[in-house]
Amino acid sequence: MQRLVGSSWFIAGTGTVILTGLLAAVHAIRRRSWTGFVQHVGLVVALIGVLINQKAARNGYLFLEQGAGASNFSLSSRLRDVEELPQPLALDSLTAVRTRAFQPAPVAWVTAGAGRSRPVTYNRPLRIAGRQVLITRVAAPGFLTEYEVMVDGSEYLLLHNQVTEPSPGLQLSSFAYNTDAGRVGLLLGREQHWLGTGESASARGHALKLLSATFARNAGAVFVMNDVRYRFIVFFGFGLVLLGLLPPLFRREAL
Repeated sequence: MQRLVGSSWFIAGTGTVILTGLLAAVHAIRRRSWTGFVQHVGLVVALIGVLINQKAARNGYLFLEQGAGASNFSLSSRLRDVEELPQPLALDSLTAVRTRAFQPAPVAWVTAGAGRSRPVTYNRPLRIAGRQVLITRVAAPGFLTEYEVMVDGSEYLLLHNQVTEPSPGLQLSSFAYNTDAGRVGLLLGREQHWLGTGESASARGHALKLLSATFARNAGAVFVMNDVRYRFIVFFGFGLVLLGLLPPLFRREAL
C-alpha cells in the first residue's frame, strides 16, 4: 500500500484530480454556486495535504533496547535511509496491561529527551515534535541491531532490514538472524545467504562477507514513528467539503 500511494502514478493521478477540482471551482464561481466552490476547493486542499504528507512527512521505525541508553535515529519507512529523531528516546522498562477477554498488551515506558518516563502502547502514542511513536512488538534479547558487511571490497554498516544498493539495481539487506548461532540472513539480489562473523560467500558473482554483527543484550521493542505534522491540511480540506455539503441538506424545497 505504501508503494502504491507513494508511486509516481498515484502522484500523477492526484495532480490530475487537483487540476480538475480547480477548474470545477472556477466553474462554480461563474455559476455563483458558493457551496460547489467550497466543496471543490476543500477537495483540492485535502489532496494537496495528501501529497505533502507523502513527500514531506518523515515516518520510520526504530528499535530501543531496555536499559541501553538513548537512541537518536530511526530507519525510514522506505527502509533505505537512517534519519535523526526530533528528540533522543530511551526505553526504560517493559510491562503489560491485562484486559478482560483480550491478550495482555505490551507497554513500553519511554523517556524523550530530558522528560519523564511515559507509557507507550499500540493505541497510546508518545507525541514528540509533531510525531507519534507507537510500540509494534516486543523483541527478545538477541535482536539484531546492526551489522557490518563487505561487498566487492566496499564496506557497509546497516541496521537490521535496512536496504542499500552496492551497485545500481542490486539490493542488499538482512532478512533474519539466528542469535544462538550468531548468524545473519543476508539477501543480495534474490540470493539468500546465512553468514557468521568473518564468513564469506559468492552471490550473483559478487563477493559477500559479514564483518561484524551486534545483537541486543536485553529485551527491547520495535516502534513505528508517524509524522503527523501535516495531517491538519487533509482534515481542513475534508472539513471544507463537509461544509459545502451542509447547506443543500437544509434547503427547503419549493412546493
